[in-house]
Amino acid sequence: MNKLAAIAVTMAVAVACAAGCAKSDKSPKDLPPAAGSGARPLPEIPDLKPTSPGPGAGSVVTAEAAVTGTLQAREEVAVAARSSGTITKVLVDENSRVKKGELLFQLDSRDQQLARQQATNQLAAAELQLKTAQRERDRIKGLVAQNALPGQQLDQLEAQVEGARLQIAAAKNAIAMSSKQIGDASVRSPLAGVVTRKLMNVGEYATMMPPSPVVIVQDQSSLELKFRLPERTLTSVKQGDVVTVTIPSLGQVRRADVAQISPMVDPRTRTIELTAVLDNCDGGLRPGLTAEVAVGAPAGEVTAPACQKKTP
Repeated sequence: MNKLAAIAVTMAVAVACAAGCAKSDKSPKDLPPAAGSGARPLPEIPDLKPTSPGPGAGSVVTAEAAVTGTLQAREEVAVAARSSGTITKVLVDENSRVKKGELLFQLDSRDQQLARQQATNQLAAAELQLKTAQRERDRIKGLVAQNALPGQQLDQLEAQVEGARLQIAAAKNAIAMSSKQIGDASVRSPLAGVVTRKLMNVGEYATMMPPSPVVIVQDQSSLELKFRLPERTLTSVKQGDVVTVTIPSLGQVRRADVAQISPMVDPRTRTIELTAVLDNCDGGLRPGLTAEVAVGAPAGEVTAPACQKKTP
C-alpha cells in the first residue's frame, strides 16, 4: 500500500513539472529591436544649417527644431537689513515698482538716536574742558618761565589739554558711528525694478548677521533667456546673432540677440549654454515664462514691446 502511495505522489510531481516546463517554453512577448525595422525612433537634435545672412545680421543660422529655455531677470537683489533691529515700516508690497534709492523699509533707531545725543553732549563737554585747560596752561606758562611756579604744574596742564583733545576725537567718532547706524536703519532699493517678494513684516526682528532679507527686487526691464545647443553650433553661432523667441503662453514672437556664449561645453550632454537678451521695457514678459528659441531672424511678424511702438 505504501509503495502505491509513493508511486502516486511521484507521478503527480512529474505531471506538475511537465506542466511548468510547458509554460516556460512559451516565448515571452516580443520586444522591439534596438535598430532596424520596428525599432523606436531616436531623439532628434536640432540640425542647424547656415543660411545667407541679411544686411547687418551677422552670422545668422536657422534651426529646423526649436529648443526650450526659461526667461530670467537679469538682476535680482535680496535686500537685507544693514543693522539689527525691529522693523517699524515696510513701505512697499509685492508687485510694487520702485526707483533706485527709493525707501523700502525702516528699522527702530531710537537707541542710536539717544546714543548720538549722548555723544554730542560729550563732545560739548570735552570742547569746554579743552578751552579751560588751554587758558590755564597759557597763564601758568609765564609763571613757570619766571620760576614763580614749578614746571610740574605746567606738565599737568599739558596732559589735561591732550586728554581733552582725545575726548573730543572719541566723541566725534561716537557721533559718526551713531549717525551711520541711524542711516542704516533706513534701507533703500539698490536698483530700479519691481518687488517680487516681501519676506518680513512690521514688528519682526531683522538681523545683520546672518542677514535677514526683507524684500526681493528684480530688474525686469530686460530679461535673459538661457538655452542650450549642440557643441557643433560653435562654428556657426556668434555673439550678437539674432534668435527668434516664441512665448507659447502669450502667443508672442520676439526678436532677441545672443549676448553671451558659455566658455565651456557640458561634457555629459555635449551642449553649450547661450544667453539671449530680450527688451522688456513695457513689462509684458515675466521671469519664469517658458520660451522656444530658434536661432535666426524671425520669418514672420514680431511682437515688439509696447514702449518701442511708435504712435502716429
